[in-house]
Amino acid sequence: HPYIYKITFATANESSALVIRPFCEKGTLKDLIYKAKPKDPFLKKYCNPKKIQGLELQQIKTYGRQILEVLKFLHEKGFPYGHLHSANVMLDGDTCKLLDLENSLLGLPSFYRSYFSQFRKIN
Repeated sequence: HPYIYKITFATANESSALVIRPFCEKGTLKDLIYKAKPKDPFLKKYCNPKKIQGLELQQIKTYGRQILEVLKFLHEKGFPYGHLHSANVMLDGDTCKLLDLENSLLGLPSFYRSYFSQFRKIN
């Protein structure tokens, strides 16, 4: 799918898994929002609230549409994706591409599991 970031190499055994993707100079959606460079240390990138900037309306429309299209595609294929957040959306030019689709295959809990588990009626 054009909105899924490619994997260069992947392997797994009984106790671990390794996934390698190409490095992207633009970084993630989170990097764009924080005006950060992908190679900078985590604390330098994300711990200065003064650097946070919003997205332009056209960016929100474009990225939102692309994310919804790939989520619809995954849903139609019966593939769960519970790790949607700005750090799992890679920017490749003006295109958003989802990362970490393998998390559900590896049995990792959803990023939002702690929020869902607060509600008794949601299984």
